[in-house]
Amino acid sequence: METINKPIIIIGAGYAGLSLALFLKKAGIPSAIFEAYPDVKSIGAGIGLAPNGVSILQELGLSEKVINAGKTIDYNNFRNYKGKFLARIKTNAIKKFGQPFVTISRATLHQILYQEAIEQGIGINFQKRLKDINEHTEGIIAIFDDESRVEGSLIIGADGIHSATRKIIFNNAFPEEYTGFYGSGGFTQRSAVWQHLGQYGHDALNLSFGLSGFFGFSFQSKDELMWWCSLELPEQDAKQTLMNLPAEALKNKLATDYKDFYQPVPQLIANSDHVIKTIMYDMPSLPEWHKGKTILIGDAAHAVSPTSGLGASLALEDAMILAKLLRKYITADYPKAFSDFQSIRKPRVEKVRADAQKHNNDKKVHSPISAWFRDAMMSIFLRLFGLGATDWKYDYKIKWDDQ
Repeated sequence: METINKPIIIIGAGYAGLSLALFLKKAGIPSAIFEAYPDVKSIGAGIGLAPNGVSILQELGLSEKVINAGKTIDYNNFRNYKGKFLARIKTNAIKKFGQPFVTISRATLHQILYQEAIEQGIGINFQKRLKDINEHTEGIIAIFDDESRVEGSLIIGADGIHSATRKIIFNNAFPEEYTGFYGSGGFTQRSAVWQHLGQYGHDALNLSFGLSGFFGFSFQSKDELMWWCSLELPEQDAKQTLMNLPAEALKNKLATDYKDFYQPVPQLIANSDHVIKTIMYDMPSLPEWHKGKTILIGDAAHAVSPTSGLGASLALEDAMILAKLLRKYITADYPKAFSDFQSIRKPRVEKVRADAQKHNNDKKVHSPISAWFRDAMMSIFLRLFGLGATDWKYDYKIKWDDQ
């Protein structure tokens, strides 16, 4: 069989696309990235990067840089909306998984991956929105909306939950699905809320559950906190709220929605310069992640509810495993690489999806009685079992040098 001698075309310069290009470079396989937006995104809320994701970054030599740019998390604090502790659980992440939990802004993590790709000479082409794909015997052509065309050996769709690649190869057969929630988030300077943090607010992921909303916050650097929240709402109402409310009006709405939550929640909202908003979607389980010479990875293939806390880490796992398989099948036997990728990844992703959907129920609208019952059961379960029931999410090891 002939060796792949044309670059792999990567659609999307997010976490999945950038990390995939870096791993392909490590494997000696040429690639080029094509991004629809005019530059690398510098917006977005904060994210939690799980130990399994940090382990992938270690294989790229970037884990220390990411840890230093973010904030390691030692505890998970669970409270009700009045601030009553349901449980405080030590993560023991380094001891159990070899890496910490890290909170960091999306923009910072994205910039670290982007700069590494630039330093390694990986081509990143902006304002290239995928319009169509033309596959032929000798390769595959990506056609963009400016009518430019690029030929490569394969196309990898790493273009997120609203993936143009997925819509093209499957003829719009698998649209994203609304989770039932819309979300908001932002950043607040430590000086604005310092007096409200209390003894246990500095080293932890703080998670609180109300009657009609969920709220989380933590530090994402030594001087800045990140916060995020979700509210259950019909899809059309969520779209109307997010599309038509000016930024200050949305902030006022959130202040009303969370006025009964314990401090520093109201102060975190009030002291944020910019509130980020999103309608929260996930993906139905696709029967296939690939067709012909095109394959999907990350959110394009299997976006899960943000409740999972694993979106970025799953994308990083995908990138490393697919690059390893393409290195293994360096000849033109890409169908085997694609098939193995799906068989390896799909069981894990489906387990994460089911777990996230189960935990979404904790964030739904509750009556005072059902909220009391939810909080009581959560407290009992966490105090008895800690976070051990979720270890399978984070104890997922991949080594670049393993076959």
